[in-house]
Amino acid sequence: MRKTGLLALLLLVIVSFGVAGGCNNNSGNGGDGGVGEPAPGPNEPQYDLELAIDLMELSLVAYNQRTQCINGGMGAITVPSHYTLKEVIYRSVITGSPCLDDDTVIPFAFIATLDDNIYVVFRGTETFSDEISDIAAFQIPYNFVPNGGKVSLGFLSAYQGDNTNPVQSAILSKLDELTMTGNYSNLYITGHSLGGAVAFLAFPDFSQNVGMIDSVTMYNFAGPAVGDSQFVSTYEATESLNRASFRIVNTNDLVPMLPPLGLNCDNFSYFHVDGEEKIFFGTVLPALPDFAGDSCDLVTIAAQLVVYGLINKDAIGENHSHCTYFSTLCSMGSSPSTCSQRAIGCTP
Repeated sequence: MRKTGLLALLLLVIVSFGVAGGCNNNSGNGGDGGVGEPAPGPNEPQYDLELAIDLMELSLVAYNQRTQCINGGMGAITVPSHYTLKEVIYRSVITGSPCLDDDTVIPFAFIATLDDNIYVVFRGTETFSDEISDIAAFQIPYNFVPNGGKVSLGFLSAYQGDNTNPVQSAILSKLDELTMTGNYSNLYITGHSLGGAVAFLAFPDFSQNVGMIDSVTMYNFAGPAVGDSQFVSTYEATESLNRASFRIVNTNDLVPMLPPLGLNCDNFSYFHVDGEEKIFFGTVLPALPDFAGDSCDLVTIAAQLVVYGLINKDAIGENHSHCTYFSTLCSMGSSPSTCSQRAIGCTP
């Protein structure tokens, strides 16, 4: 993720209609914006480090596919040889580098298979179109499941795509095609940064609306919060032994702390879902400003975050690096030296 994208992500608090009114602000900067994480019970899904490594590797692949498409066109897009690439999902390009053979699009997600598993992988922020998605934090209804609450306009727009290049409907269509064969039992969803935000949105949708699949599992890396307390409630009600969700967070990473959590403002109220798994790398950042006294003055909050981001931009970028997320997970896994060789698109 580029530093310009990170600064754009800091502007998540600038909403479409300027200053929001009407605030019941009772949480300050909100901590994690939710309740503590109890240990999983015997009938609850267990976090799997080796699976996390595999899915983070696929998140690296999603970043690399953009480079492949820019340099070699759509036909140059690949996945690691043990996977089978089933579909590449493109999003429209506003400005920046498009695919070599189509100047209107860039890869945003892909679907791959391995044995009886299906993988849906969303790419993180790399383009101006992605940054627009990062910025638009005004909330609108999430209607893919009942009682979905409200979520970020920008992230939801990225998930939906547009009329020319739909994302959500194109993925569901391909998933229906694959699951109808009866050859697949497990569906995995993943992504880093913006890709992680979109993976949050996909989890309840796929869990309830993809048929003929035994399990749905979402591993999210460095994803920001995407929705209000109603979205979180519905999301967590979706979880079960065969509907599992985990979010992997570097404790020094600013992005999972955004948008500012726990502020109950009109159309700007963000909380995190459960399932946090902590990793550690990078530089300890100064504490975020305490937003409790800002009375939902989102312009003031945005200004504070921009100043904070400019002062700490180098550390913010390092702490959010998709390559370092992968290398850190590798160092914790069963085969660190072999694992590190799988860091697709990362400089050794």
